[in-house]
Amino acid sequence: MPRGGLLSGTLRYFLDKTDDDLLSLGWHGPHSATLQSYSGPGSPYWASKAFVCLLAPPEHPLWTAVEEPAPSEGPDQVLALAATGLLIQTTQTDGIVRLHNHGSDHVRPHEGELAEEDDPHYGRQAYSTRTGPTSTHNVSDNHVCVVVDGVRSVRRRIHPLGAAHGDGWGWAASWHLPVFGSGAPTVPGLRIESVTVAVGAHELRVHRVVGAPPGVGVEQTGWATGPDEPLVSTLLPLHGWTSTDDVRAPEGTAFTRWALVPRLVGEGSGLYAALATLSAKPVPPAATLIKADNSTICVQWPDTSRTSIAFDPLTVVHRP
Repeated sequence: MPRGGLLSGTLRYFLDKTDDDLLSLGWHGPHSATLQSYSGPGSPYWASKAFVCLLAPPEHPLWTAVEEPAPSEGPDQVLALAATGLLIQTTQTDGIVRLHNHGSDHVRPHEGELAEEDDPHYGRQAYSTRTGPTSTHNVSDNHVCVVVDGVRSVRRRIHPLGAAHGDGWGWAASWHLPVFGSGAPTVPGLRIESVTVAVGAHELRVHRVVGAPPGVGVEQTGWATGPDEPLVSTLLPLHGWTSTDDVRAPEGTAFTRWALVPRLVGEGSGLYAALATLSAKPVPPAATLIKADNSTICVQWPDTSRTSIAFDPLTVVHRP
């Protein structure tokens, strides 16, 4: 029964990773940089809710069924959850599960979009079982933003545009208003429309920036990984980007004491596309640009299949 394997696997994970007998305010030990504002000394002991399993009687399948492999231990999968705007991507070779976020935010319907309430645990484009978000005081991982007068925007309210999957691939899309922490909170007419297409271990990240004033910068970041982690994070420009670098996150993540975050840089309105990967070993580039303009893009994968994305209206097509 899968749930038994997931429960015991989770328990083994933390027993193997925890050196202290007490749970800490952090993932593999104390890590104050990525705590949420409401976290307190007793917060780790919410984990005691797991003991509700003990209410199951001895003959329950939870105890008697043979453990089955976790879904991430099976063949590579891409699963779209259209109702929530989420896209799940798993790879068997390294067991990494990635969640691409085009629907979950931390803004209630009646609330305004305030940059100072940006929460790394909700607003990033992607999360995984092997990486953690960087802190609000460091460069943001898995983030697309515009830069006005040196101030980087944050992603607050996320407006889903759709999600779907097919055999070995899937996509999810959304749009948001860039929100700023100083100066004017928003720029009239400025918005970012985003599409993620997952194929195997690869992520095609496409953004259309609309209404950017002249001289406004655009940035895209990838997965945050540490120097001692057996992980490879890549972010390759396909269209629109003019430069690339790696930015250090000194406060690290819940998995590593400090991290490097790949970054792409561009300028102004238009279409931007990049190929991101997070893997246990280097993965060869998997997509080549066929054509692109201000509102459409087409790429080809090594198996000769093609993915086409168009805006106005949004359409995503993947053909063998």
